[in-house]
Amino acid sequence: MLGVIIIHISTPILKMSFGKNMQYWWIGNIVDSAVRFSVPMFLMLSGATMLGREYPLKEYFIKRMFRVLFPFLFWMAVYLVFDWATLVPKRQPHGFNRILHWGTDLFLNAGISKHFWYIYMILFIYLFVPFIGKWIRKLSRSSILYVSIGWIVLTVCCKSVPLNLYTWKEDLFSKFLAYFLFSGYLVLGYYLSKLSGSSRIRLFASLLFILSVLSSSVLTYIFSKSAHKLDLSMYGYLAWNTIIQSISLFLWVKDSGITNRFLSTVQHTISDYSYGIYLVHVMVIDILFNYGVFWKMAYPLISLPLLAVLILIISFSIIFILRKIPFGNYISG
Repeated sequence: MLGVIIIHISTPILKMSFGKNMQYWWIGNIVDSAVRFSVPMFLMLSGATMLGREYPLKEYFIKRMFRVLFPFLFWMAVYLVFDWATLVPKRQPHGFNRILHWGTDLFLNAGISKHFWYIYMILFIYLFVPFIGKWIRKLSRSSILYVSIGWIVLTVCCKSVPLNLYTWKEDLFSKFLAYFLFSGYLVLGYYLSKLSGSSRIRLFASLLFILSVLSSSVLTYIFSKSAHKLDLSMYGYLAWNTIIQSISLFLWVKDSGITNRFLSTVQHTISDYSYGIYLVHVMVIDILFNYGVFWKMAYPLISLPLLAVLILIISFSIIFILRKIPFGNYISG
């Protein structure tokens, strides 16, 4: 979750400083390159924790509805109100029909908020998790490895295919192709979770993770310089280097644990609130940006960690308060 926040506050550095202040750009580039694992890791954790279980279908879908769908519908409505309120007054639609038309158009063109693409995708994938799990549990470990390798090859081969993640207009085939490709991370997470770890594997994985960060940042610079414009293709969640980064980090940390009681409590608390934090954090970023609180407020090596912690704390606090009101736990996330 912290990685997602860092992506959303560091990417503007790349867009605003490219060709102007390359020192700042390199800071944003390296930081952004180091957290591309965040979305794949969410999916891999889902695969590791969900595909190994047998679910009564009715119980499974009811739980997903209360845990995922209801909070999402609530926050969709909140973001619609927020988007309307932040429009220039003369552009604000008034009257039920005009607001309905504006809201529908916003949903079709931008999915209401850009970060909601992940929720649309995970809701779709969750429909098939019980069936994917039943199929994958029948396979041998070597067969699951071959499936994962086949998925990686297919994903790399589809790199040139433009995938529609944000809009609901036209080209729905590429959207569902993207959902299918992203679902491979669940199988990968399930497979990696079954591997026995060792200090040698963790050392190799840590070195591989560092190499993935270096390759992403250096190749992003080379491609951007060659194209004379910002090229963020290496940042793709389905790019080969992101897959390698996600695998290496998963193997690096999966058999590790936090022994410090305070840090362990922080970790578990943030994990419990992570869905709600994900849903609300973009609004928090937008509000802070409107008040001039963004990466430009200080040198990026200072502003980025401060911003990340600030956004995490504010987002957590909002969800914490929501959960304290009657029925708030059903809508907070």
